[in-house]
Amino acid sequence: MTIIYVHDNNQSQNVTCSDGSQGVLRVSKLNNAMRYSFKFYSHAHLGFWLDKHQFYDGKSLIVKGVLENERLEIKFVN
Repeated sequence: MTIIYVHDNNQSQNVTCSDGSQGVLRVSKLNNAMRYSFKFYSHAHLGFWLDKHQFYDGKSLIVKGVLENERLEIKFVN
């Protein structure tokens, strides 16, 4: 499982993963609801998005890809 380290400040930001890879978290509003979209550099991990109620510390998820599924966890940092 790969852990994604995120600052819980509702702002777009660069993120780092437990395997050393990096990516971007983009925070936006969609129909008056917050959306958190994750994209990773060099296709290190599959991109995905979460709604506000799905975005919390310790959130574990499986991102389904064409060739494989990936287990990820969100970890809030200061």
